Amino acid sequence: MISFNQSPLLVADIQLSSEILAQGVLVVDDSGLQRASAVNCLQQLGIDKIYEAGDGQDALTILYSLPQQPAVMLLDLELPGLDGIEVLQRLQGAIRRPEIILVSSSDEVLIGAVATMAEAIGIPLLGAYRKPMTPDMLARALERYGQWHPQTKPVAQPRPAPGSDQLQQAIAQRRIIPYYQPKLNLQQPQLAGWEALARWPLANGFGYSPAEFIPQAEREGKIAELTLSLLEQVLEDIQTWQAQGIHTSVAINLSASSLTQVDLANDIIQRVAAAGINPRQLSFEMTESALIMDLPAALATISRLRLKGFGFSIDDYGTGFSSMQQLSRFPFTELKIDRSFVQEAPRQQHVREILQSAVDMGRRMGITSVAEGVETLEELQLLRAIGCRQVQGFLIAHPMPAAQIPLWLAQELNNKLTLCRPQNMETPASSGH
Repeated sequence: MISFNQSPLLVADIQLSSEILAQGVLVVDDSGLQRASAVNCLQQLGIDKIYEAGDGQDALTILYSLPQQPAVMLLDLELPGLDGIEVLQRLQGAIRRPEIILVSSSDEVLIGAVATMAEAIGIPLLGAYRKPMTPDMLARALERYGQWHPQTKPVAQPRPAPGSDQLQQAIAQRRIIPYYQPKLNLQQPQLAGWEALARWPLANGFGYSPAEFIPQAEREGKIAELTLSLLEQVLEDIQTWQAQGIHTSVAINLSASSLTQVDLANDIIQRVAAAGINPRQLSFEMTESALIMDLPAALATISRLRLKGFGFSIDDYGTGFSSMQQLSRFPFTELKIDRSFVQEAPRQQHVREILQSAVDMGRRMGITSVAEGVETLEELQLLRAIGCRQVQGFLIAHPMPAAQIPLWLAQELNNKLTLCRPQNMETPASSGH
């Protein structure tokens, strides 16, 4: 289960939850030698309460017979009798259950499938690893204790969907506005630019979700008008920032249906030229699915804009089914890796390998890799280690209106750049603005 020959255990660097220390860990493995190595490792971490089980049924018996249940179960999938998957299924819906660390000698894809199943049925999962698990892996998994939360959805107040006239007025009156989320260079920490995200705030403090009004605009043939409205607002914001000495770049999302409109490229080129903005300060993001609706039209629009200097990004990379083919056909300058890979990579080795391959492919093709949805320092450190160029997500900043950007640059940017630097780098880097 755990090999002591692969990773040194730095106990001083580990901060374990008081619940783990008080309630202990249950080690479930049919190999006495493997259990002994796990127990030894846990003891080095300062955990004294350690329980052992040689099969799944014994593990469940121990769980439900103890007055205080162990905080964590280190569970091997391959067990005699009741296997690890069955143990997980028996724990589904239990009022009391430990948080789980999965280990197995099976292949990474199978382990990942079991991990996905466990999370889908509400099992609190600290990690899923292929044997041999190193002491460092175990320690880092235990550090995640208490961070799991059930995937519950808040109860939303009933609200009528926006009507067609309401949407048209919101576009015409610029009530749908860009919010900006920063992207940071990870290998040489500095501000890389911003993504403009459409937001429709309401007077009551709430707002319509882009998941509501973007599809509606596409259905009603208003998406091109909305896109150009957002572009005009972005151009005005860039002009304002440049007057304040802030020089940066912005990415704007293009929908699938926008790409099929013959006049789109001309409309974009004319507006950018009229604003006096360098096309190299703007890029456009689109999903993989957008590229297969009308291939000739998409190629024509993208190629014309690339000739003028605009950048192009393939968004949510890895969620489509033709990624390699699309990358070879289209002149992309950026590869945005979907957040689902970012969030799963720290816990699942096979996801880390997929993430690494995407970054490596981007590097070989001269395409900048950007990881979306980065929410934890652990994710950021992993991305830096595998060579990802840029990061974006709530760990850096939530999307913000244009007026807040100068204040964020002055008060928050340096702190966020510090997160991106390796621990042994002490000299500050340029903020990029």
